[in-house]
Amino acid sequence: MVDYTVAGVEGGLCAPRGFRASAVDAGLAAGPGPDLGLVVSQQTSVAAGRFTSHPFASAPVRWSRARLRSGMARAVLVHAGSANAATGPEGDADAAALAARCAAAIGCAADEVLLCGTGAIGVRLAVADAAEAADKAAAALGRRGSGEVAKAMTASGGVAREHAVAVAWSEGEVRIGGAAKASVPFAPAFDHDRPTGRLGVRPPDPPPLSPSATTLVLLTTDATVESGVLDGLLGRAVARSFERVMVDQAPGMADAAVLLANATAAAPTLRAGSDGAAAFEAALTQLCESLAEGLALRVPGARKLVVVTVHGAADHTDALAAARAIAGSVALRAALAAGLPSWPAVLDALATAGVALHPGRVGVSFGPVTVVADGRSASHDERAAAAVAAKSQVDLAVDLGIGPAAATVTTTDLPPEALGRHGG
Repeated sequence: MVDYTVAGVEGGLCAPRGFRASAVDAGLAAGPGPDLGLVVSQQTSVAAGRFTSHPFASAPVRWSRARLRSGMARAVLVHAGSANAATGPEGDADAAALAARCAAAIGCAADEVLLCGTGAIGVRLAVADAAEAADKAAAALGRRGSGEVAKAMTASGGVAREHAVAVAWSEGEVRIGGAAKASVPFAPAFDHDRPTGRLGVRPPDPPPLSPSATTLVLLTTDATVESGVLDGLLGRAVARSFERVMVDQAPGMADAAVLLANATAAAPTLRAGSDGAAAFEAALTQLCESLAEGLALRVPGARKLVVVTVHGAADHTDALAAARAIAGSVALRAALAAGLPSWPAVLDALATAGVALHPGRVGVSFGPVTVVADGRSASHDERAAAAVAAKSQVDLAVDLGIGPAAATVTTTDLPPEALGRHGG
């Protein structure tokens, strides 16, 4: 066991040493306020990314994925108004032009600029306006710009949250900052099987103006991280946090999570298997969990968290698939919004999960109240079950009765006013 402490600190993305940020109103999104944000490290950083598993990935995703073949970056630019998705070769050209303009403004190579986009699908980015705004954002960089970047991330809709932590262990201390944005619905599913940067054949673009929500995660740290280690740290952290929180069942075309480590803290290099790496991973995961759950709580109209734990599955893949199917059930979440512990909706969701099942072994419990045992309705106190369903956090446990694997996914209730919403 590694002895470490984690404490919250102020500053968001700029809490780690050597990072500056800013945001400006570029006129990219409707309404006043910032809609283009920029985060810059004082020096080229080790970088890692996880990107959407959606086959119709946006141009910014394709650009950033390719740039991270090198494992290095200096800046992240996020723009609203258009996700630059389903825009064909012209969208790719727009992304390259914007990265080049931003790079010139901050004094680095275009390949060191990562892009994130959010907003309308099938609509080309107003790249001339965005490029001009990138110049202004570069001139306005400062230590207090993190909150403005978070605002820019939501200019096309959705909710945002920022947080930062300091993690200390026996040999040193580093800081990690983060800002995350999600739209309703959201259910990020990142591509963990494909190494960062490897590009396949781009599929044809879908019809324009398809509704698609975006989850963006920007992370910074002043830690010094051994080459090749950061990617695994980020991958495991987002898998245990953002991929365990969902308010729908489909990833967005522009979903992205990126992490820059600029090596400015006076702490030892984080190497695979070291105490520092273990402490950092725990803190990074904790930060990501806080950001992800905070986004879920900000879903318009949502009043309660729903924590779905599936155990007794044949393997972890089945456990996670079952938990995601249950957490994505509109029928269950709408029932919980009304304070109804609908166990039939749980069984319906299991039927669509595509996992190994033995119906005669399934159990379902709302909190301490068992409502299904051995695949059939169990005698229980209905008032006690309803009391659990009325809480601000509903703990739902499902036992598949087959094997040793378990997984937990968090969602929210789904009141009528949240149905049919789409963000950018």
